[in-house]
Amino acid sequence: MRKKTPQVKEFIENLHNFIIHSLQLRTKTENKGEAQIQSEIRPVVIRFLENYFKEAGYKDAVLKANKSFYWEGQEGQYGRDKKTVFGTRNYPDFIIEYPYLIAIEYKKSKSGAAVKQGLGQSIMHTMCEEFHYVYYLFHDENKDEKIIKSIENEKEKRIIEKMWNDFNIFIRFISADYLKSLK
Repeated sequence: MRKKTPQVKEFIENLHNFIIHSLQLRTKTENKGEAQIQSEIRPVVIRFLENYFKEAGYKDAVLKANKSFYWEGQEGQYGRDKKTVFGTRNYPDFIIEYPYLIAIEYKKSKSGAAVKQGLGQSIMHTMCEEFHYVYYLFHDENKDEKIIKSIENEKEKRIIEKMWNDFNIFIRFISADYLKSLK
């Protein structure tokens, strides 16, 4: 497992904050497909990377951002030659190749089963050693926010902490009301 430095943690936290504060991030997702929401998140991640590389002094921050980013279904090195595990290939929704090798998973649902599915995918990304870190963003679509509220329970807190400490998976939960409070 790749060592977590303060710089990588800051990078992933900044990425998360950039995404959730973006006006482009849809607050209500119930009637939209996951692929549509992901296509709306994609330019937000690219903008984050452009800003990051511009601040780092790259002459062509836009080019560097686009060369450092991949999304599921895009042709290129991550679209082919994937290793199989348990008879299937792992494809994260997005990949940041540089400055850190990060798989990004986005899920939305009213069901806690979707949370677990995303956790399983995230674990496979780092345990198969294809990615060093995972940023997993889950959008709770319940009006009563039962999933997002559950992360205050001791068991869920331990799981989230263990995912970061043992598997390099940075997990965050959002909801429509939470996002409205930020904008």
